[in-house]
Amino acid sequence: MQETGASHGDRTERGQLEERLRASEARWRSIVESAVDGIVVIDARGSIESFNPAATRLFGYTEADVVGKNVNMLMPSPYHEEHDGYLSRYLSTGTAKIIGIGREVIGRHRDGSTFPVHLAVGEMLVNGERKFTGILHDLRARIQIEERLREQTAMARLGEMAAVIAHEVKNPLAGVRGAIQVIGGRLPKDSKDAAVIKEIVSRIDALNELMKDLLLFARPPQPHQMPVDLAGLIRTTADLLSADPSLKDIAVRIVGEAPPVQADAELLKIVFQNLLMNGAQAMQGQGVIQVTLQAADSACRVTFHDSGPGIAPDVLGQIFTPFFTTKARGTGLGLPTAKRIVEAHAGTIAIECPPGGGTAVRVELPVSAVTI
Repeated sequence: MQETGASHGDRTERGQLEERLRASEARWRSIVESAVDGIVVIDARGSIESFNPAATRLFGYTEADVVGKNVNMLMPSPYHEEHDGYLSRYLSTGTAKIIGIGREVIGRHRDGSTFPVHLAVGEMLVNGERKFTGILHDLRARIQIEERLREQTAMARLGEMAAVIAHEVKNPLAGVRGAIQVIGGRLPKDSKDAAVIKEIVSRIDALNELMKDLLLFARPPQPHQMPVDLAGLIRTTADLLSADPSLKDIAVRIVGEAPPVQADAELLKIVFQNLLMNGAQAMQGQGVIQVTLQAADSACRVTFHDSGPGIAPDVLGQIFTPFFTTKARGTGLGLPTAKRIVEAHAGTIAIECPPGGGTAVRVELPVSAVTI
């Protein structure tokens, strides 16, 4: 039986419509799959229906891990427990707290860690069923930048204060020290007052050193970058420390190799001297500090590893805080200054206590010169 022209035309039109629908769906899926922000679609019960690759990068779960499960698995407490209540209240009252508004929330990674995200939620109807689309933007980089800007602002203010202190305190200190020495020179060498004068001069010198440390921390010089052989610089710094009688039983072993970096050798010497001195003191002046050099992509990694007792977790969290110290006569500016100098070279510094014991300080510096 011959097919009518109308029925043939209907099938052709239906085929074209299906093709357009498939193309539209492919375009929609391509947009969702290639989006840089996480996109999560849930139904009215809170069950996840769609989870794009960016969401996988954010949370560590694949789409197969989460589809059909409650979206509250992506939330830490107390939001994990409260989410279903929020959703049911919205469905019954229509009062939206976040839908159509967006706000900063906390996400929970598969490994249990949490991180800040901006969440924008939209509502839609698909075949008469309510669906909710959440678009999640990772805020970690922005927050790090904001923290760095706050730190830089605080450092600028501290630099101004340090300059005033240097002018108002440091110069008069020199005059006081000179006057005390003149008075001390008139006293008999074996008198009790001579010992007191010597102690006063020692305290003034310690205060003067604190002023120098404060100025260096608050206003570190701009690096004058030139090619630097890190192994040679570490060896030279170690030789300087070996001249201290209290450190004569400390050995510094350098292993590995790395290309020269563009850096300020004198500023890096301050960093390396501080790290070597800390390691030597942790080992009470005896033992081996191993310094490992490694090339890492476009950076050079230097790791200082001592065999001391390590650092307590509560101390480790404050280790780079200015004026925080566990030493009886420390200023608490050594490691914060080292951090500022390393960051002025566009590098990073981190401290950890390996399971095998001791302390490892890792410094990474870019091989090429970087302008901050």
